[in-house]
Amino acid sequence: MALPDPDAQQVSTLSHPVQVPSESLDKSEETADDGKDLRVSLSSDVLFAVNKATLTPKARSVLARTAKLVDASTGPAVTVEGHADSSGTDAINDPLSRRRAQAVQRALSSLVTRDGVAFEARGYGSRRPLYDNASEEGRRRNRRVTVTFLKPEPAAPSPTTTSTVAPGAEGSKATSRAEGQPFGLEVTGLRQLPGQLAVLTYRVTNNGDQEAHYNELSRSSEWMSYKYRSASNVRLTDVAARREYLPGRIMVTTDDGTDAYCACSETAGVRLSAETFGPGQTREYWTLFALPSGAASLKLRVGDFPELRVAVN
Repeated sequence: MALPDPDAQQVSTLSHPVQVPSESLDKSEETADDGKDLRVSLSSDVLFAVNKATLTPKARSVLARTAKLVDASTGPAVTVEGHADSSGTDAINDPLSRRRAQAVQRALSSLVTRDGVAFEARGYGSRRPLYDNASEEGRRRNRRVTVTFLKPEPAAPSPTTTSTVAPGAEGSKATSRAEGQPFGLEVTGLRQLPGQLAVLTYRVTNNGDQEAHYNELSRSSEWMSYKYRSASNVRLTDVAARREYLPGRIMVTTDDGTDAYCACSETAGVRLSAETFGPGQTREYWTLFALPSGAASLKLRVGDFPELRVAVN
């Protein structure tokens, strides 16, 4: 495809918001940061019993963590939205999601210590899914109460020892097998970017003597939130904070709503052979993540390769 000549015709720059999600290791909440607002999706399975709108004993500790984030924010408004999966009917899901949002609003308003915070509760039933309801994992994630407020200012990072992971350094390589062929993973960097972001770069190589497909990169529970197949089966974990970081999402507004695309290398579309590796062939990949404040190193999992620990550079 010939790119347009900006001197010959007007070229418009398109920009789209990017969300960088993370979730607690106990799956009680998922956070999405778009640079302006913080969206905390609390699992309804943790907050409530089935078909109930009364908070469970465990809910208070989950809501206490969210209240601390609201206290750290300077925004005057907090929106609480209840959501359901596609099970049941609107006659059941709509009032239940509204009552659950109201229960969370009441609890948060008693836990937040900052003055001047206005809460608003809404219920959307099953009309705003984040994930595909065709799978149990998608339905579980769609059963949620989402709390949205102005993103708090990042805390000052604690002093850390700067370290790097150079190509070929200990801990930067791993091996696996696919279709009988040996495959190698080499991490080439986890580089810090402005705005509490980081970009991971890595290589996957077919070290065998026959062509083989490596499909594990796109086998992920996150496939349901992305429009096309991509190398989204990549995770960073902050063990000390017990938090897992997921690939970023490029949010594109359409006539029907919003589509989410992985902020990572694609493995579909015009690159239909992106998961096919010839003998000795190497492919390079990248993924955008949120970066925990003050993190010097994080655990990394790529596909079904063994876990590595990589340093931020």
